[in-house]
Amino acid sequence: MTSCYSAWNPSVEDRKGSASGGVATLLARLVLSQGGVYFGARWNPSLRRAVISYTEDTPEPFRGSLYVQADFPRETWQALEAYLEAGRKVLFVGIPCQIASLEALRSRFPGQLICVDLICHGTCAAEELSAELDYLTGGSAGEVNVSFRDGPLFRMAVWREGKRVYCRKAAQSAYLRGYLEGVTLRDACYHCRFARLERTGDITLGDFMGVEPRNASFAWPHTLEAEALLRECGAVLQEHPLEDRLAYRPGILEPSSSPKEREAFLRARASQPFPKAVRRALGFRMWTEPFRQVWKWLHHQAHLVKKALS
Repeated sequence: MTSCYSAWNPSVEDRKGSASGGVATLLARLVLSQGGVYFGARWNPSLRRAVISYTEDTPEPFRGSLYVQADFPRETWQALEAYLEAGRKVLFVGIPCQIASLEALRSRFPGQLICVDLICHGTCAAEELSAELDYLTGGSAGEVNVSFRDGPLFRMAVWREGKRVYCRKAAQSAYLRGYLEGVTLRDACYHCRFARLERTGDITLGDFMGVEPRNASFAWPHTLEAEALLRECGAVLQEHPLEDRLAYRPGILEPSSSPKEREAFLRARASQPFPKAVRRALGFRMWTEPFRQVWKWLHHQAHLVKKALS
């Protein structure tokens, strides 16, 4: 289908808790209300890892972006098969490579397993996020929670036993900056064969840059049945030509590229733990960031003065 939508959840509270427009939450609630089951990635604070899990109750624990590779436990896969064999409808939200792994199940249970693929920038290895969290919390025991988005803003925050111990904008967060700038992704992500227009799911979701509201979702259904589900879930929809979203290429037309800082990161990573390696690779850029921001502000002010005088 050549049309897509900017879409958002009409609930302000839902959008506050979501990385983008909160559309996945609406889709999940719809399927759950029909007696279905929701599968997706969530944070496990006791294991300090992202995991593929499921719920028959509420999708709230699954909201927000997790910029790390999620474990897909064997028992979760077995539960997925069992629900499908019992005739239950299943909504599975994941990154394209995860959705591709479900192809055989989708063939066995056509129309029963609904898949939403997320536009994916790439993922970092689970072990590297775990090392970063140990670094930020002093390796303390106990439950740790992490978030990477505050609505449309990129911000890494870490809580230990319910108390926030770390919060930095992307420019000052070594882990988040390394991820967003493509320095610390898994090797396979730079050659991802799923970062293309031929999608693996029934619906594609992601950020829709350049439209209002600022944190609207990009929603692209690939079948008439998927479009009907999108319309039924209660999202506010505004139709766009697909070209409006293709201006931002990574994840939908091509994989993320490897920047020059990655070589420095890999050299450091060969002999140092992840937290030290990423800070060594990005240290100069992070140290000079405040000066760059001042320069941008001054340049903008000069442009405004020039415009006023012309």
